Amino acid sequence: MRGDPAAARFAAMRSGYESHYLRAVAPGGGLGFWLRHTVHVEPDEPPLASTWFTLFDADAPGPVAAKETVEGPPTSDPHWVGIAGSTLGPTRATGSITPPPDRVHVHLPVSWDLTFLGEPELEHLPSPWLYAVPLPRTKPVSLHPSARFTGTVTVGHRAVEVDGWQGMVGHNWGSEHAERWIWLHGIGFAGEPSSTWVDVVLGRVRVGGRTTPWVANGTLSVIGERRRLGGIARARATRVEERRDGARVHLPGRGGLAVDLEVVAPPERCVAWLYAEPGGRGRGHVDTSDPEHPRHSGAPDHQTPVAHHDHTVTNCSIADLEMTVTQPRGRRHVVTSTGQAAYEIGTRERPAEVPLQPWPDGAAARPTSTTGTGPGAPAS
Repeated sequence: MRGDPAAARFAAMRSGYESHYLRAVAPGGGLGFWLRHTVHVEPDEPPLASTWFTLFDADAPGPVAAKETVEGPPTSDPHWVGIAGSTLGPTRATGSITPPPDRVHVHLPVSWDLTFLGEPELEHLPSPWLYAVPLPRTKPVSLHPSARFTGTVTVGHRAVEVDGWQGMVGHNWGSEHAERWIWLHGIGFAGEPSSTWVDVVLGRVRVGGRTTPWVANGTLSVIGERRRLGGIARARATRVEERRDGARVHLPGRGGLAVDLEVVAPPERCVAWLYAEPGGRGRGHVDTSDPEHPRHSGAPDHQTPVAHHDHTVTNCSIADLEMTVTQPRGRRHVVTSTGQAAYEIGTRERPAEVPLQPWPDGAAARPTSTTGTGPGAPAS
């Protein structure tokens, strides 16, 4: 890739989105957080900048989530991105989200002050030139596919000390979300060093009115040795079996390598957000009185539809993961990560068992800022 992979791209966009994000999880798993800084760009409108935060705790009824959206471009010097006083840069993330006075009885203030160091970046797309052309429409980079975090995260009166937590730092941008996508990030494998991890994105896109098969792009690192997984040439051999509480994924690699991932993400450990489609398309609004909302749905399956141009993103950053690595000559190695993996799925449907967070996204967030925090609810 030409240029700095962490550099902000929103200023050159006529329509699109950009996200700088990080996640970290406590040693032993079951407690972690996910933090995003995003920019939503529409033609002839000021950019919308949002800060998103989720605390995951396996011992709590559900995640605690927060979001703040402001109108106007974020800053990007000397850090990567700065939104409403929250900043993310090469080694540090600081910020806060404070609910408005009329919502303090419902929402909790959150804040964070973190430093981190990590491994060199991972470009998910197989060739650098793919980051400079229109297709694919989403450009993912893991700035640090494995990183160590130190600092403090505060939610209400609860201060969480972050001391050597493992996680990652990422960056993606584009003109359009995939039709459907999955992100899997595996760290904290029992008996393995922190340099053993897996980081993969999978997507299905709309082309000519049809949806493509799953295409995966990612990397397996085994004690620091990186091996490419997926690619468009291996799409036919890539397999995804979705479940209400996770997925089973088969990823072919170069030279006969194969990786099988079994991820378990119980609904009560997940958070669900609305992602508006770039360019002002879609509703970008959460209407819990809508009869299609999970609280009112009588749908026989586990999903109900959202507005045509919007996505629901369900994320669990304290998922369980079993990874089976099969070498070219058939040797197999199985490792597990308990409560330390990340599983994210973006869909056109709402997950019936994970409450959708109430904040709007995209055009629905104009013209005033929307801010607040709220606890996730247990699965119904």
